[in-house]
Amino acid sequence: MYIIKEGKLAVVADDGITQFVVLSDGSYFGEISILNIKGSKAGNRRTANIKSIGYSDLFCLSKDDLMEALTEYPDAKGMLEEKGKQILMKDGLLDVNIANAGHDPKDLEEKVTRMEGSVGLLQTRFARILAEYESMQQKLKQRLTKVEKFLKPLIETEFSAIEGSGVESGPTDSTQD
Repeated sequence: MYIIKEGKLAVVADDGITQFVVLSDGSYFGEISILNIKGSKAGNRRTANIKSIGYSDLFCLSKDDLMEALTEYPDAKGMLEEKGKQILMKDGLLDVNIANAGHDPKDLEEKVTRMEGSVGLLQTRFARILAEYESMQQKLKQRLTKVEKFLKPLIETEFSAIEGSGVESGPTDSTQD
């Protein structure tokens, strides 16, 4: 797949002279041969001839790199496939019956792969959160132990003083005078 960085390119007929459309900066072509669009009569072959009009600078995106990017951005893949289907339909290169028939097993494989990646990511996050929880729980137990050690002598001293003074412990009724 090619993305035009700078310049103009013409989509031309097989004679190389008749121009159908002129592409400019930011336009792209070659996506149809990469996407394996279901129902394409062209298969994975190119469907257009391109001719540069003067100087042109292009980015080249390999099939593997494009598929990797589209795995992470399924909405973009859907948009590219839809545009590809429209182009193929306009040129009479799309078998509509095949294109509309059920889901492609490759699509399901891609979804499973994405879901496996998501599950792996969630497992990693859960493990990190669990480790943080256990660490925090350990710190809280240590703090509680320190507080108990600090308060134990104070509590014992106060109770022994109360027992020795003959004061009854228990609730007092403030309504009696």
